[in-house]
Amino acid sequence: MLRPLSLSLAAALAAIPAQAGILEWLGLAPEPAQHTRFLPVEQAFVLNSEQTPAGLRLEFTIAPGYYLYRHRLSVIPDQVRFGDWELPAGTPHEDEYFGKTQVYYQGLELTIPLQQLEPEGRVDIRYQGCTSGLCYPPQLVSIPLAPLRE
Repeated sequence: MLRPLSLSLAAALAAIPAQAGILEWLGLAPEPAQHTRFLPVEQAFVLNSEQTPAGLRLEFTIAPGYYLYRHRLSVIPDQVRFGDWELPAGTPHEDEYFGKTQVYYQGLELTIPLQQLEPEGRVDIRYQGCTSGLCYPPQLVSIPLAPLRE
């Protein structure tokens, strides 16, 4: 007799809207659709850097289905002077957040020449990216630099 009552209770609870949280609490809520699960920003846009004799090499690895905005990417020197460099052209893109713009898919690599560097020199990288249904807040990563060798 307890078993049919449990099934009846489960059926009755299934009719309650999921917003109430009861179905989730009982473990009866349907799994969310796969497309509503988003990567953490550090996994969606992986930034690696390396200081070489040629300068500071930056490499973004961008997860499939995600993109990085060209106009929201900046490299800001702090106690360092850069040589000439510029961001490469991106792929034309139009979306709900910024309208017509350029974005990078899959990856972005650039080398920024370092001409003069103070002992506490660093570079701040600001960037923002999105995927369908989510635009991440702007990010800031600081990269400390080693003194230049003469």
